Amino acid sequence: MSISPVNKMQWLLRRELWEHKGMLVWTPALIGVVMTVLGALMAAATVARTKMHTALIVNGEEISWSTIFNTRTFGPRRTEIIDAVANNYTYAAAPLFLALGFLVFFYCLSALHDDRRDRSVLFWKSLPISDAQTVLSKAAIALLVAPLIVAAAASLTSLALILILSGVLAANGIHVFAELLATPGLYLGPLRVFGLLPVYCLWALPTVGWLLMVSSWAKSKVFLWAVGVPLLLLILTVWAGKLTQTESDLSWIQMNVIGRALLGTLPGSWYLFEPELLPRMHALAEGGSHMTRIDVFSNSWSSLALPAVWLGAAAGAALIYAAIRLRRWREEG
Repeated sequence: MSISPVNKMQWLLRRELWEHKGMLVWTPALIGVVMTVLGALMAAATVARTKMHTALIVNGEEISWSTIFNTRTFGPRRTEIIDAVANNYTYAAAPLFLALGFLVFFYCLSALHDDRRDRSVLFWKSLPISDAQTVLSKAAIALLVAPLIVAAAASLTSLALILILSGVLAANGIHVFAELLATPGLYLGPLRVFGLLPVYCLWALPTVGWLLMVSSWAKSKVFLWAVGVPLLLLILTVWAGKLTQTESDLSWIQMNVIGRALLGTLPGSWYLFEPELLPRMHALAEGGSHMTRIDVFSNSWSSLALPAVWLGAAAGAALIYAAIRLRRWREEG
């Protein structure tokens, strides 16, 4: 009985998760647990400090933070702060998003090279699985599965941290938990994180394609080839720019070709490649209440209107195709 291509792809994805469970699953989970434990310890230390109960002293009378925060005149400011926390609390998981860039980078470096190094490529070639399916399954892990796992870990970690923050405030007489639960941003935050996955996939595609191609081609020293070639090209373009006085003309190549070959797996890297996005984000933030929300979601999606993202995606797809072709004949000598 033949196996459908969909079932083959499912088994290939499971195989990658089995073989790289420590990197793809346990590492994000461990980082999230460590962040939560550190947040709990910091919360315990904050509650233990009695000085936090005193905000200021007026005519010799101590006024606590809870008294100020719960006054009627402070009401609008209180609502504004709660909205800001509810809309931006997912950014507390920034270390997990940073870790995603490194996880995807090193996974792609070893994805095809390790099969040839331990000779398991001969076993996989003996199965009714094409090279295209194998390479595409590894690309899917890097572009879809790993970001989904990290996004889930980041959402759970962010929720745990905001619960800890609510507990700290409650211990000091400031009860905001009910108001947080009534804020739409608390529920939209994780959805925004998952909603950015298509943007991440498109911006990360050139880096993933480059790393998979090097992993499929290099016999040894994969990291040196993957990083050394773009850095050498960077040095040459800087030298050529100085020599010909065309630094500004070569800056686009340095950022959008060399930079995207190495840094595309970092979430939010589109702000590095397209600096004009930052003023646009500030303009969006200033359009409403200046503490309500930093709208990274809509601003990131607007980056897809730039030609650079689609040119890079096409280049990444071509590099993945090159990795498939290289795997068809590349064997260790």
